[in-house]
Amino acid sequence: MDNFIKLSKTEYKNLFDKVLFKTFFHGIEWQDFLEKEFKWLKFEHYLYKDELLLTFARFKVLGKEKSISLPFCEYGGPLPLKKNINFQDFNKEVLEEFKNIKIKFHPAILRFLKVEFSEVEPPKNIGGSTSVASVASAVSTHWIENLNRTTEQDLFASFRKTLRHSIRNAEEKKLEIKKCSNLKELKQFYKLYSANLKRKKTVPYPFSIFKFLFDSPDAEILLAIYKNKIIAGDLFVHYDKFVHYFFSASDYKYRNLGPSYLILWKKLKSLCGQDKIFDLGAAPKNSELEIFKKGWRGKEYPILQIGIKRSEESLRSSKLRNIWGLLPGFIIRKFSPFLIKYRL
Repeated sequence: MDNFIKLSKTEYKNLFDKVLFKTFFHGIEWQDFLEKEFKWLKFEHYLYKDELLLTFARFKVLGKEKSISLPFCEYGGPLPLKKNINFQDFNKEVLEEFKNIKIKFHPAILRFLKVEFSEVEPPKNIGGSTSVASVASAVSTHWIENLNRTTEQDLFASFRKTLRHSIRNAEEKKLEIKKCSNLKELKQFYKLYSANLKRKKTVPYPFSIFKFLFDSPDAEILLAIYKNKIIAGDLFVHYDKFVHYFFSASDYKYRNLGPSYLILWKKLKSLCGQDKIFDLGAAPKNSELEIFKKGWRGKEYPILQIGIKRSEESLRSSKLRNIWGLLPGFIIRKFSPFLIKYRL
């Protein structure tokens, strides 16, 4: 434990202001909200060798303790206070010190560590240098970069041909894209989201998370309106230079109108000329989701994960998932706060 010093919340907040990179999800406000909303979850904070801040949440599932950095988001990982930190030493010591932990690294963090990927290079535009051992990743994200040097026309021309066709088709349908501005619209967006997760037989995140983000100045929800009806919505989170595509939902009946394509295109157009990076979010390698995200022609970056892993096959084949998919929507929304821990 010599290399990991446990911090109070105040000590963590003081050092948090000094890190070289941070995300919205590492902030105390987000973590305080999660602890208040989910009594079974508690955050801990540590300083590693005066080099990194590590924060993670502990909770129990079926009597077994787990630790995740960070739950309810695609990224976690330590935050750098210095450059050129030895990843191999950290990897070895953190897994020895904290059992049953899972850490998901934001790709930008990797630029401050001595780590190199065999499949995809870490981003080169956010400080640091790399060397040392090769590590592969089964999950990646795609970033649309250099928006400050990109025109709307050049950006559109860079997309996959089928994507350009989908965007034009949505524009011809005269869909209205607007910001979610009230609780009624938020509830309609969440209802679409929970219906999407029901089709996938997956427990949706509780409404309270959407409400917290709706109230946050660091998040934004854009909606697609067709004939005075909300048919899709996307939620974006802002931190550092990043605009992070976090949640998406659409009405299955209107999928052929391509509302999600139009929302993303409207958001991207608004970023042209700005020093921003548009993060399309995590997708498993070779999945349909990855194919969709590749169409936007962003640069692929790995999401390194160390520690415990879920058994995806056992989750997919679970009979409970089949039962969950048959439940009425209002039942799913009501019980998701109690069952979401089994998805983490």
